[in-house]
Amino acid sequence: MLKKELKTHLLLVFIWLTVITLLRWQWQWNLVWLWLGGFMGTFLIDLDHFIYLFFTNPHELTSQRAQRLWEQKQLKELIALTFKTTEERIRLAFHNALFQLILFILCFFVLTSTNNLFGSGLVMGMFLHLLKDEFYEWRRGREEKLRERLFWPVKIDISFQNQRIFLILMFLLFMALNFFLI
Repeated sequence: MLKKELKTHLLLVFIWLTVITLLRWQWQWNLVWLWLGGFMGTFLIDLDHFIYLFFTNPHELTSQRAQRLWEQKQLKELIALTFKTTEERIRLAFHNALFQLILFILCFFVLTSTNNLFGSGLVMGMFLHLLKDEFYEWRRGREEKLRERLFWPVKIDISFQNQRIFLILMFLLFMALNFFLI
């Protein structure tokens, strides 16, 4: 599971960065920073699993197992446990609609107010990672689980139709943000 998830995220980021690079019509060495930021952002968004395990819900059984592995300095086993039990964690700090809206604003700010390609790649890589995870769940027909993950901070009931609209809107916003990179 971990290897498949890793491959799909890396492949998607690679394709996205290749398209952006080709659409710029010229290679510049500073694009390396965009690529580094994009790959780093892809992995950075999964830190919320560790935040959940170690800070927000340390009393859960999986969290206690993770803390024990950390204390024993068994990092490989800790990462394997974390990715094996991702389905258990619903209320993640970064994998929800509220954070995604904040991330959109952050992306817009970074892309429009700075020429820092590393920062641009970082926030856009995070955004792409979230979109990939959401569309993967949607395509698998797990709309109820997706609604629980996305809208737990929102206290109103969101219909599946509104959830689809949100996903499509986020995708279109991501596509629009890419024009600032070209």
